[in-house]
Amino acid sequence: MNTANFDPTALIESYRDALAPALHAQQEALKAFERVARYQYAVAGDYLEWTLTQAQAVLAAKSPAELAAKQAELGSKISEQLRGRVQELTTITSESQSTLNQLFNEATAKVVELSKKAA
Repeated sequence: MNTANFDPTALIESYRDALAPALHAQQEALKAFERVARYQYAVAGDYLEWTLTQAQAVLAAKSPAELAAKQAELGSKISEQLRGRVQELTTITSESQSTLNQLFNEATAKVVELSKKAA
């Protein structure tokens, strides 16, 4: 009768191999979360800047026509900034999605490889 020796190194390596895709996915998720947080901070800064310039325009306006012209100018400026931010968000989303797809493909390939070895 053969007695199998307990090999803690093999056990630890198998756990490390099994959990590596999950760890990598968590790291990528944290990177994506950081990018989104920085994006939101930038958008909040844009709105704060726009609000301050709106207040300055109200205080500096000498006539309603001048105020309306300044507000139209500020409105077009913020719309251009937000259009750029939307493109930035689209880029963040597509890059995160492609990274996630790549991680799932790698994990699936690893599972297939291990199942072939076991069979």
